[in-house]
Amino acid sequence: MKTKNAAVVPWHSPAEVMDMIYDVREPGCEAVGYALLRPRSRQSVNHVMAVFGSKLAPFKPEADAPRTPCGLPVTARDHRLILAQGAPDTPLWRLLEDYDANVRPHQRLLAAILTIKGEYDMPSHDLLDMASAYAAVHLAGGRRLSTMAVLHVPGDGLSAARQHVHLCVLARQHLPSGWAGEHPDLVDTAHQLWADEISAFRTGWSRITAAA
Repeated sequence: MKTKNAAVVPWHSPAEVMDMIYDVREPGCEAVGYALLRPRSRQSVNHVMAVFGSKLAPFKPEADAPRTPCGLPVTARDHRLILAQGAPDTPLWRLLEDYDANVRPHQRLLAAILTIKGEYDMPSHDLLDMASAYAAVHLAGGRRLSTMAVLHVPGDGLSAARQHVHLCVLARQHLPSGWAGEHPDLVDTAHQLWADEISAFRTGWSRITAAA
């Protein structure tokens, strides 16, 4: 069966996407951003394809912009797809299309976005390696959640903001048999949980890489 042409997906600006997500801010957790994407916001229907696509292309793509193997435009510095342990191999476009097509009427959450900030003197590939490793261990393995990791380097757009990685996490567990229920850790009150877990992982990762 032919895959639908991903080029038909409209580009959504970061400003548009900010209106779709709910940003959770718990004091003391500034190193890790935590935002939630609900099926509806401000009377509009939301889709992971739109939000994940905007993270993949934070700048408006030109006609000759790089694309993922499945055809989605990319203007971010780099990205990786980390599928849940045991989930079938699926191209990013097909994964998001299938997820949006299978939203349940009672579903409360579509996805969460964890934002891990890097230091100014940290190589961007080191930041993406660490964030991807965290996703592989704690999201794909520990929680059976599929995630897209996207590296943003604001300096590419002449901004002085720090580089960061968005972990765009699909809220429903991804099993060999298909989509299951929403993971209980993806709730409004979990910002501290995620910040603590990522902080501990960063510390351990630093020790591992220093000893290698």
